[in-house]
Amino acid sequence: MDTTRSWHPDGAWLPLATFDGARIHFVRPRPGAGPPLLLIHGFAQSSWAWRFVLPQLCQQFDVIAVCLPGLGWSDKPLNVDYRFPAQGARLLELLDRLNLPTAHVCGNSLGGALALRLAATHPERVDRLILVGPAAHGMFPAALAAELQHEAMAPLWSVPGFSCLLKLGLKHGAYVHLPIDDHYMAHFMAPLRSPGAVPVTLRVARYFRKDLQDLEPLLPQVTVPTLLIWGGHDRLVPRHIVRHVIRRVPQTHLVVFADSGHCPQEEEPVRFAASCMAFLLEKP
Repeated sequence: MDTTRSWHPDGAWLPLATFDGARIHFVRPRPGAGPPLLLIHGFAQSSWAWRFVLPQLCQQFDVIAVCLPGLGWSDKPLNVDYRFPAQGARLLELLDRLNLPTAHVCGNSLGGALALRLAATHPERVDRLILVGPAAHGMFPAALAAELQHEAMAPLWSVPGFSCLLKLGLKHGAYVHLPIDDHYMAHFMAPLRSPGAVPVTLRVARYFRKDLQDLEPLLPQVTVPTLLIWGGHDRLVPRHIVRHVIRRVPQTHLVVFADSGHCPQEEEPVRFAASCMAFLLEKP
C-alpha cells in the first residue's frame, strides 16, 4: 500500500510550524457540514481507525479525522518531540489552519488521553469531549510495557513473523468480534512500513507512561460535558481505569458497549455513531 497517497479520497496534508514544517495528514469529507468534530486515534493506529463511523458522523458534523504527527499517514521526522504537550500544540495548530476556533473532540486510547489534555489546558477550544477507552495513569501492564520500548529495538519489527505476532496481539488484546484479516493488517501495517515509522512509534511508547503521569493532576481541570464510551471486554483499559477517570473528570457520563473491546467504533460502529451524535447534539 502506497502511504504517499491517503487511504481516503478526501485525505489531505498540511505542513505545521509546530512540527518543524513536516506534514500532518487528516481526512475531512464534508467541510462545513456542521459543528467541527476532531477524531484522534490511538497508539500505532491512524485515521483509518474511524473508517466505519465517518459516513454517519459526516451527516451531522464537519469531521476531521487526524493522523497524529509521527503516526499513520502523517510525516515521521526523527528529530522532533512527540510528547503529549507537543502533539497537543500541533492539533491546535491544525484547527487554526482550518479556521476552527473550537471543536468537539473525540479520542480513543492514547487519543483519549490527548483529548483530555486539550480539554484541561485549552478549555476554550473544546466544546464537548468523547473519550473512547481513554488511556490514563495506572494502566498496568500496558503502560509499563510501553515504557520499556526503545528505538534500538526497531530491527525486531522487521524480523520474519513479527506481523503475525502483532496480528495475534491485536486479535486477543484489542478486539472481540472484529476480523483481524489480511485486509485489516494491510491497512494497519502500511503506515508502520513508511520511513521513520518504527523508531517514532517506539519513542511514543517509551514516554507514554510519563505522559500519563503528567496528565493525571490536570484531570480535574476538564469541565466540559464528557461522554466516556468503554468496551466491556477492553483488556487494555480495565474497569478500574474507567472508574478513576469518572471520579477525576466532572460531568462525565459513562456508556458501556458490552460486546466490544478496546475500539467500539470499529466493532459496533452504528451504535457508536448514534451515541456520539445523541451526546453532541443534545441541548445544554
